[in-house]
Amino acid sequence: MVALADELSEEGRNEHSRQLAGLHLKNLLFARDAHISAEKKRKWYTDVDANSRSHVKIACLKVLRSANPQAAHAGALVVAKIGALELQEKQWPELLGQLLKNMTTKDVGNSNLTKTSTLEALGYLCEDLEEEAVDQTETNQILTAIVDGMREDGAITVRVAAARALLSSLVFTRHNFDNETERTMIMQVLCTATKSPDEQLRIIAFESLARVAALYYEKLPQYIEALFTLTLTAIQQDKDEQVSMMAVEFWSSLCEEELEILEETNSVDQSRTLSHRQCARYVCAAASHIVPVLLQSTLVKQDEYADEDTWNLSAAGAICLGLVAQAAGDAIVPDVLAFVESNILHAEWRRREASIMAFGQLLDGPKPELLTDPVQTAMPVLVRTLKDNHTLVKDTAAWTLGRICELHAQRIPQGYLQPLVESLGGALQDSARVASQSCFALHNLAQAFERAPRSRETNALSPFFRPLLTQLLAATERRDWQDHNLRGQAYEAVNMLIQNHARDMRPVVLEVMQVVLQRLHSTFSTVVVSQDDKEERYQLQSLLCSVMQVITRAVDKDIEPFCDHIVALLLQVLNNEHAIASEEAFMALGAIASTVEQAFDKYMGDFFPFLIKGLRNYADWQVCSASVGTAGDVCRALESRILPYCDEIVRCLLEDLQNPTLNRQVKPAVLSCFGDIALAVSGNFVKYLPSTLQMLEQAAAMKISPDDEDLVEYITVLREGILEAYIGVVQGLVIRACLHDSCSI
Repeated sequence: MVALADELSEEGRNEHSRQLAGLHLKNLLFARDAHISAEKKRKWYTDVDANSRSHVKIACLKVLRSANPQAAHAGALVVAKIGALELQEKQWPELLGQLLKNMTTKDVGNSNLTKTSTLEALGYLCEDLEEEAVDQTETNQILTAIVDGMREDGAITVRVAAARALLSSLVFTRHNFDNETERTMIMQVLCTATKSPDEQLRIIAFESLARVAALYYEKLPQYIEALFTLTLTAIQQDKDEQVSMMAVEFWSSLCEEELEILEETNSVDQSRTLSHRQCARYVCAAASHIVPVLLQSTLVKQDEYADEDTWNLSAAGAICLGLVAQAAGDAIVPDVLAFVESNILHAEWRRREASIMAFGQLLDGPKPELLTDPVQTAMPVLVRTLKDNHTLVKDTAAWTLGRICELHAQRIPQGYLQPLVESLGGALQDSARVASQSCFALHNLAQAFERAPRSRETNALSPFFRPLLTQLLAATERRDWQDHNLRGQAYEAVNMLIQNHARDMRPVVLEVMQVVLQRLHSTFSTVVVSQDDKEERYQLQSLLCSVMQVITRAVDKDIEPFCDHIVALLLQVLNNEHAIASEEAFMALGAIASTVEQAFDKYMGDFFPFLIKGLRNYADWQVCSASVGTAGDVCRALESRILPYCDEIVRCLLEDLQNPTLNRQVKPAVLSCFGDIALAVSGNFVKYLPSTLQMLEQAAAMKISPDDEDLVEYITVLREGILEAYIGVVQGLVIRACLHDSCSI
């Protein structure tokens, strides 16, 4: 590290070499994986002595004053990473003082570059620091330096770096936003920056305002009128699309915040407690102004050559319109419908596509009954539009039909199911982009039959069931199956059709099963000449295993004659030890166990080693999670016949709970699995009781930080797993003697 720091800070060294030294030094201090990052932090303190750490820090601070921009930038990255490590531990107290001193440098030659690199360091530092790592005095000092860097008379490079740093520091400025004078100063600086001649500064300023809307919603009242004017002007008039997109993002953030508050209020109303946040309904109040701007200034700005996932002004406007529909509801219906009626048959393709997109975004938010007539009127037009001469128009029409099937299936006009299904089936022959959206629509249409009784002899999809499955299975083998996730979308639609099939289509499902098994069998003989070929094979195996799981659960006991063949293929998939394919194979085997119950015992000899390997797969936590779920399925299926395998399963589950490197998302399922084992082996579970109860007690003792939403959600799921384990243990140990003096629950 010392050598790298010297290479980085030495002015006479090669520019490229200095930059590489800085990047390598940064990577020695930081990793995206939390466990690896924690290990690197440990090594910084244990493997690097105090003198060497001090040398590295001094060298990296020195390079912030370098005349070489690349070296100074690399130095900013390293200073921020070391600062994030040390400030958390209340080390390097002089760091902020040194950085703030750089902001007042009088070095005429390098003044602006020094300020720029220092502001970069402050920005990166704020990204990495926890909020409690700096006190309010330090926050004030950082904020003062940043705001000073954004002065209108400053160099534009310094102002842009300061704006980025301010964006990163906003999470630390809660106390400053509580102070009206300081809050107004920050808002004035940001609002002024939105009018800068520099596009990059305008972009960052609007992005910061969007972040303010999310972080400090309750502080917006005195600024909302100015923000309304600034954002709508930028959306309509700014020559840089990125600036307009960030202005749109302000309203998207505002919508998301208001929707979250309304959801909280609804939850509070149900629990009869007081909500601490009030929704000001800014979006609803401004909807009559925002919606026309979104329709006329964003949705019609499509780039016909952009990829489907490209984020541009048209895409940002469409997402924002959908959020406005949810936040403002009925208020936007007249404006959107007027736009749709005026443009859906327009000669210009951009107008047609924009009107269909607007209609699709309108479908979630307003009262459903308000949309009954519009949906019924639009259906024939949308179905015809699947044959439009422009790909984007067809793509959006198929997506909108998918939204109708998802949200308003009951409003599809009587007698229009046949032309809808036939047109979507025909669209499967279109470009991969359109075909993928057609799969999405067919998936949602099939999902609409989810609540139909499984015992019904037939349903409205039965007449189209065989041709649809044939067309979807053909789509999975198109030459362009990789484009727009066509193969994955087609198999998802196949799964949903099978899941919701009526009894009269059972023979067709069993025919499809034979096709799927043949395809799965053929994957093992596929010629593999590259890593891409190998990944392609595993991805296909994953999809086919997923279909087998759905078929198994859908046909119930009808699967039994085919189980030997199915299990043999699934074990072959597990033998390849590929994470994605193994995860689906485990779940398919769990479905078979649940269906055939104790007859699954005949497969345990071959399957058990794979199960144990899966339970110990800490690196691929999704595989571990799937194997835990399958272990529970097998225990419920075999009941007392699982006993010969229990010692090893319980040992693995206890190791899972104790392993700090295993993703915590697996652990609630592990706890629940103890309940499945207890129910399966009844009184024989008593030998595992002490270790099980100890683990349950430790898990129940975990503390909740109300400010950490992810942790609160995790603890809730964990406690559900704990309760399921206790219930299984109590129900399993039915003999009172087993409970007496053994536990207190």
